[in-house]
Amino acid sequence: MKKRTKRSEDLRKDRLNELLGQKVHVVVDRPIGYEHNGITYPINYGYIPGLPGGDGEEQDAYILGIKEPLTEFDGWVIGGIRRLNDEEDKLVVAPEYDVFHQAEIEEATYFQEQFFESFIVSLFRKSCGVVPYREVNGQKEFLIIRDPHDSGYWGFPKGHMEVCETELDTAKRELMEEVGLQAEIEPDTRAEMMYPLFCNRFGKKVQKQVVFFRGKVSGEPIPNPDEVKECKWATEEELWNLLFYSTAHHLQNLFK
Repeated sequence: MKKRTKRSEDLRKDRLNELLGQKVHVVVDRPIGYEHNGITYPINYGYIPGLPGGDGEEQDAYILGIKEPLTEFDGWVIGGIRRLNDEEDKLVVAPEYDVFHQAEIEEATYFQEQFFESFIVSLFRKSCGVVPYREVNGQKEFLIIRDPHDSGYWGFPKGHMEVCETELDTAKRELMEEVGLQAEIEPDTRAEMMYPLFCNRFGKKVQKQVVFFRGKVSGEPIPNPDEVKECKWATEEELWNLLFYSTAHHLQNLFK
């Protein structure tokens, strides 16, 4: 077996990131309904002529956003699946303007990717979280945290959506994982914010959507040291001084 080095791993990840956003032509050799090794393909799958893959053959790609069997397809690379225990990575292609976040890609390709250890690179990323609060002497206090991996800025518990989760599922799970609290989510308190478009070092525009819900909690937080650098309770007035203005502006209705 070929020995892998950190440099070769970095090159594979770089290659996926570089292909994001490119228009490609896919020849479909395993359309919807195709059966292979006991697996029935729920989505179209094929290869990109002239683009070599990690196994020396032409690069394979999944096609999302199309519900009928195809023979060929022109679309845009919206993501990539980086296989950690295989030599070949996979691309994910979709029609222009179709949006699929990382959990949707993982769910759509699970029928085959379940047999591999992998992570997903995507143009669109979605996270969900909770704006946790308690009441002290009739006043709301909000729990904010510092993420050790995010330059130490103050924010609220949140994290990436995972396969088959609803937005609420993700928000509650992340709150428990990060600070060990359960929340009573209040109806109709959903708020979302879209991070400004930013470019990775290959010039590819990446979007990130974050959805928050307000939830009442009880007890004191137990911060997970792998996820949280520190946490503190803050009043609504203090939030405006501690959070980024754009974050406070988008979520201000949850502070009432």
